[in-house]
Amino acid sequence: MSNRKQGNSIPTQKYDVTSQKLEPKTDPVKYRNIYDGSPVLQRTVDTAGIILECNQVYVKNFGSSKEDVIGKSLFDHTAEKSIDNMRKTFEIWKKSGRVENIEIWFKRKDGTVFPGLISANNIYDDKGKLIGSNTAIRDISEIYQAHSVLGDHEKQRIQLDELKKINSTKEEFYMMVAKECQIPIEPIRKYAKVLSDTSLGSLTAKQSEAVNEIYDNAMKLEQLMRDIIDVQKLSSNTMEFKKEKFTVDSFMNGIVETCSPMMKEKKIEFVNSTGIKRALTSDKIRLGEVFYNLVQNAVDFVPTNGGKIEIKAKEEEGDSILFYVKDNGIGILEKRKDSVFKKFYQVDISFKRKYGGSGFGLVICKGIVENLGGKIWFESKEGEGTTFYFSIPK
Repeated sequence: MSNRKQGNSIPTQKYDVTSQKLEPKTDPVKYRNIYDGSPVLQRTVDTAGIILECNQVYVKNFGSSKEDVIGKSLFDHTAEKSIDNMRKTFEIWKKSGRVENIEIWFKRKDGTVFPGLISANNIYDDKGKLIGSNTAIRDISEIYQAHSVLGDHEKQRIQLDELKKINSTKEEFYMMVAKECQIPIEPIRKYAKVLSDTSLGSLTAKQSEAVNEIYDNAMKLEQLMRDIIDVQKLSSNTMEFKKEKFTVDSFMNGIVETCSPMMKEKKIEFVNSTGIKRALTSDKIRLGEVFYNLVQNAVDFVPTNGGKIEIKAKEEEGDSILFYVKDNGIGILEKRKDSVFKKFYQVDISFKRKYGGSGFGLVICKGIVENLGGKIWFESKEGEGTTFYFSIPK
């Protein structure tokens, strides 16, 4: 062996590996086969840390041939971050004669590294002199990868928990703001109504217009606050549902009575085509909210002249009642159909000022219908109108 620099700790004298080992009591060929065939990386080193022998698995991991391994310092196969630990481990072995399951990072010929567990025991000559050790190295890369995956999962879990906390705080904030806003809205709406009462004195046309504008905007703001509260209740599964038995035809007549005032400004034709009189057990008030939102949505988008909205309930095959709200409005663009039931949705953002709306109405409809065990969908063609359907179990 050629001399090496001091950093590699290779002595100048030659080593006769066979003369340094104890004469085996068993067949040396059998011993060699066990050593070479071991699935664990095996190497034999002297007291200076020079590799005297190794098995095929070790060669495969660290070099292309035994010539790349034999005669090298064990520190040549140690990753930089484990050099100090390897030196301590080597000194422990020389003092105690044994090392078990010490974690070391190793370095291959191509520069790649891997973690391993190293265990070593002593080899003595026939006079009892320490001449080296047999070292077994177990590659634990897969364990590290598994730990890494688990660590990533734990990080994701923590991040998800944090996001849930943030979302919960945000929902609580929305609820607080919505409820606090309802307090000043009520007297604004109330006194605007009082001011519009002609029995208390006449108003000029301009004054009357201003009072009506105050009242209308107070009503819109109040509706927005109710929508925010409903959306948060649906998101947190805290909305209450109270089912009762009622007849479908009387319920639909009630919808006509509630929604008819919306039709006056545009002079919309409002038709109830319901022909069934059977009973339904569900939440009547929540279903009324669904209809109110769908009809209000239709009112916004039907034409000023010739607008028509039709509502209907009919029995489906099976155990459901099918309801729908049909209009002859502007319809929904194909590219926007996937967003209809998302928060803050507007049929056309450029129409927001013209048509208004909080963008919560359809989200609320979907949440209520699904909580009642039903489903909701729509059919629409641009320029020809839209029909919203929802089915409710009997």
